[in-house]
Amino acid sequence: MTGGPVRVPELRSRSWYRWVTATFVAVLVMMAWVAVTQPENRVWVAVTLPLMGLWVTFLVRRSVTFDPGTGVVTRTVVGVSRELRLVPGTEVALVPNGAGALLLALRPPGARRRTYLLILSMTDYVEASQPPELLRGLADTLERFCGPATRAVVRQLREQADHVAGGGTARTSPLAALLTYGVLRAAKAGGAGGIVGHLD
Repeated sequence: MTGGPVRVPELRSRSWYRWVTATFVAVLVMMAWVAVTQPENRVWVAVTLPLMGLWVTFLVRRSVTFDPGTGVVTRTVVGVSRELRLVPGTEVALVPNGAGALLLALRPPGARRRTYLLILSMTDYVEASQPPELLRGLADTLERFCGPATRAVVRQLREQADHVAGGGTARTSPLAALLTYGVLRAAKAGGAGGIVGHLD
């Protein structure tokens, strides 16, 4: 990969943006109606409106980058950045979020929190994997800075890259088997039978 930080795409679809926009507009309409018809609740409207704005800003203005040359991973949310440096002993794992996304979780020694990079998304709005060059770049960076303890994850990332590079879909990709879904999604997939299948 080229030098300098590499941005990790959010894997969002147009329908996701439409959903966020429609939700925000619907809430605005509801709050306007409350403000006009229920004057006693205008304080609630005044408090809720800024919170909605922050929510939308949080969803849209966030990013994660990694630098293959330095091993630095940077997460930025609404202009505030937090960095971690990959070193030997960094905890590295591929973890499902329970809602159709697979994340690369990173926690260097002594760090209190994990930093997450989105690897695969299989939701109602998008079915997509990160591109092969990014997956290979991540694998190479982990191997270089974190050492042999990451061998299993490095292998999985490279297998995913080979699958996508060969024209394979996100749904049939090797990492798709690691995804999990919550109870609501399981029920949507087929009632009690669907729930049992997802909880096995």
